Amino acid sequence: MTRPKLSISTLGCPNWDFIKTLQEFNKLGIDAMEVRGVDGQMDADKILRFKPENQAETKRLLKQYNVKMIGFGSSASFHNPDNVNQMIESTKREIDICSQMDIPAIRVFGNDIPDPKKQDQTVKQVTEALGQVAHYAAQKGMLVNLEIHGGFNTRETVEPIVQELKGEPGFGIIWDINHSDKTYKDNFKPFYDIIKPCLKHTHIKDYIRSDSGKWTLTLIGEGDIPIKPIMQLLKNEGYDGYYSFEWEKKWHPYLPEPEVAFPHFIKTFNKWWDELD
Repeated sequence: MTRPKLSISTLGCPNWDFIKTLQEFNKLGIDAMEVRGVDGQMDADKILRFKPENQAETKRLLKQYNVKMIGFGSSASFHNPDNVNQMIESTKREIDICSQMDIPAIRVFGNDIPDPKKQDQTVKQVTEALGQVAHYAAQKGMLVNLEIHGGFNTRETVEPIVQELKGEPGFGIIWDINHSDKTYKDNFKPFYDIIKPCLKHTHIKDYIRSDSGKWTLTLIGEGDIPIKPIMQLLKNEGYDGYYSFEWEKKWHPYLPEPEVAFPHFIKTFNKWWDELD
């Protein structure tokens, strides 16, 4: 049976330095790292190991521990008309750095719908910005992946983007199953059908649903997200991207330590995979 492609985000181990992260990933048998923070720095231009004078050594360490960086999580979002041009330029700079580091994809956000009455206008602005940075990334053989997040977690906000950019080789989508679940819960298939043409990467996490809007993050399998049915759908559809564990320890320090969460993810996910049709 073909094994799933698993990766883990460094968001889940904010207290590990770069070398410890590589060592632990190697021990876990995980060879793919999604970068969301290195040595306490989140922005690509502030990460010392990405500086030109350190790039060769960083690549040597990655090779030594048999770990590759398969994506970079930027904080860029394009919903605010007051700073959208600034965000486009900062994303291009991060694309340049990721290209130098052989990182094939960079994550960005929509992210919000500040005024529901102007939703179409906001979606249009985000689409145009995504088109610019995706075109720039494609010239370097890279992807810009829009994460399903914030206000961009509905068919109404995401479908126009897919329709406009599905032919752009530098554009993709990250399906964060946590954020689409907030809108669609178990009825995820119609949303998947919208994003399918551009789906490149998937974020795996779990939480306990709440009518109050206060969702409690949990280890996978202990919450309400239908992870296993989503896996079955993706397997049936021939999805060949990564299933990346995004353990939000950086933002929620109360969560169990990565020494607990990471092995649990690998063991549980692989068990479920073996049980799929």
